[in-house]
Amino acid sequence: MDGLKLDKWQKSFEAEVKSLQVEYDAFLLPVNFEDTYQLRIDETNQTLSLWVDTENLPKEIEDRLSELLLKSEPEDSV
Repeated sequence: MDGLKLDKWQKSFEAEVKSLQVEYDAFLLPVNFEDTYQLRIDETNQTLSLWVDTENLPKEIEDRLSELLLKSEPEDSV
């Protein structure tokens, strides 16, 4: 994946995550949503990966974050 697609993927994921903030806030947890996950860039493979704080994040939100990462990945053009 080239740098432009990687950047597009990251921006698309971050835009989708904003809508998930409302769902997270409904759990009334003491931890900020931004502190419960981290989007990581693998420079070697030019891909994104997701770290999730499984101790402080409800399973429903964890699953949604994983889905958003996959859903936001741009398609490879042939």
